[in-house]
Amino acid sequence: MAYDVIIDSDECISAGKCVASAPRTFGFDENEIAIVLGHGVATGDDQLVRIARACPSGAITLRLDGEDVDIGI
Repeated sequence: MAYDVIIDSDECISAGKCVASAPRTFGFDENEIAIVLGHGVATGDDQLVRIARACPSGAITLRLDGEDVDIGI
């Protein structure tokens, strides 16, 4: 995964679109808030952009070399 994926737990509304789209990359914590899983399973950058765009609360941020990536919303 070239992008770093950041989930703002205060913004996450637990809709689960990210988990449904990439269940080996995203999961839920004990409070049903989305988290990035550490399995080392690569999700392609294009798919990560689609997942971030589809997040209903905008809780997913993608970063590359410490800079936020413009996902075109």
